[in-house]
Amino acid sequence: MKLYYSENLKQIDSKTYSDFGYSETILMENAGSACFREFVKIYNNNDLKCDSIISVICGKGNNGGDGFVFSRYLFNAGYNVKTVITTDTDNYAGIAKLNLEILIKLNAEIIPVTKEDDIGILSNLLDKTDILADAVFGIGINREITGFYKNVIETIDSKNNYDVLCIDNPSGFNTDSGFYMGAGIKNNIKKIFTFGGLKVGLYLNEGEKLNLHNKTILIDINHPRYLLEKYYSNIETLDEKKIAALLPERMPFNTKFDYGHVLIIAGSPGKTGAAYMSSLSALKAGAGLVTLAVPNELNQILEIKTSEVMTYPVINDGSGYFNINGVDDIAKNLLKNITAVVIGPGLGLKKQTADFLYNILEIIEVPIIIDADGLNLISEDMNFFKKLTAKKKNIILTPHYKEMERLTKIDRKIIEKDPIKIGSEFVAEYGVYLLLKDSSMFVFSNNAKDKAIQYKHSSLLSSGGSGDVLSGLTGSFAAQGIDLFKSMCLSSYLLVYSANNLKCKFGESGAGAVEIALNIPHSINLLKNPGFLLSQE
Repeated sequence: MKLYYSENLKQIDSKTYSDFGYSETILMENAGSACFREFVKIYNNNDLKCDSIISVICGKGNNGGDGFVFSRYLFNAGYNVKTVITTDTDNYAGIAKLNLEILIKLNAEIIPVTKEDDIGILSNLLDKTDILADAVFGIGINREITGFYKNVIETIDSKNNYDVLCIDNPSGFNTDSGFYMGAGIKNNIKKIFTFGGLKVGLYLNEGEKLNLHNKTILIDINHPRYLLEKYYSNIETLDEKKIAALLPERMPFNTKFDYGHVLIIAGSPGKTGAAYMSSLSALKAGAGLVTLAVPNELNQILEIKTSEVMTYPVINDGSGYFNINGVDDIAKNLLKNITAVVIGPGLGLKKQTADFLYNILEIIEVPIIIDADGLNLISEDMNFFKKLTAKKKNIILTPHYKEMERLTKIDRKIIEKDPIKIGSEFVAEYGVYLLLKDSSMFVFSNNAKDKAIQYKHSSLLSSGGSGDVLSGLTGSFAAQGIDLFKSMCLSSYLLVYSANNLKCKFGESGAGAVEIALNIPHSINLLKNPGFLLSQE
């Protein structure tokens, strides 16, 4: 799904009026009537008693106007609706005022709550309310809510005896940042009826933690589709249908040479597991060939652990860590016919390994996925990295927030608050592809034009090794010739999807990264063939 910032939606509204001749009256009527239709779908008359009270709380702007239209439809359909106005009638303007005047002419019940002394009236009404419609503030709020309106919102949010239906947006929620602005509607939200397009903030910060996107119903109020396609944030969410369409086709007459050859350069003493898990996931994601290059002293360990993955013992100084001697060894014996390289899992942080890394990166021509210790070593010399990325435009970085902090020298807490901004700025500076990992994952093309959010979560990923699996997945898809942005979309989605498919067998914490990697073929099959069940015993 395409995502929108508040400015995008304001631009769409403006051009809907100026370029296509719509009036604000049309869009407000469409919004309020659509909310009523969704209301009927949800409650279907069976869940409401005949005397159930529906309270619609309306602010003084156009969001309040949407609430007035919703109230009118409820009233005309015979529901027991109470419409609360939060400013004097003379303070309403434009079509919001017009729709309020219609309600007054219909003799609908209007309850003024316009000053601090009226908060008690609101509280008493809410104690008797069964369903509350929140139409106080819409999108685009960018200031702290204080004073009277803060009290109104906090009073609404303090009760637990009603469902809350938010019209376009929970009041107080900043749809760009995902934070509430001092006060906001958070509790008892049953549904959010949002107009035009899904908002970016639903997937960030408090929006993510409160799972607001899963409570949101996208309502089409008949904006011109051309505008919705043109004026969006260039950010999309990933879903099963989109991911299934990206998966490469497997033809019965093809051979292993048709599906790429991944070289994984990984491992150091005590970290052979990282190398193993990355190579395993690369294999299970469909790469035709996988070669795992490890320091010579570790090769026997990996020979025992792997069967279908080829291993190569890289020359070094006898320490079990990569050093400069390995560069020529890999160049002469491994890089030919390789279609993607993953480097970094379990690499270690020794100075000799940094020298090796900087030199090997200079000579690799195919797509490179840099992960884990590779990122940490890169962060020690960003001047080198700047020069490298000036020459190479096929590099993918897969940092978690702590690694991103080292790369950018920006505090992790700041990255957490605005990962899209920080990620976009980093990509613009270095020209790399970026897969920024946390409970959600953020995917950036190397020009920052295309961005995606993998917003689904899995408790099974909160253990060591999942990042190694992700790097192998990304390398596998890149090796198979898939566009690098799409490779990151595939790997980020498939990692979570594979983990969640294991919950029925392992629960919330019983499966580790190896089980997730082994489950990848089954998960790919489910994506390609929805509803197809394959025993996991």
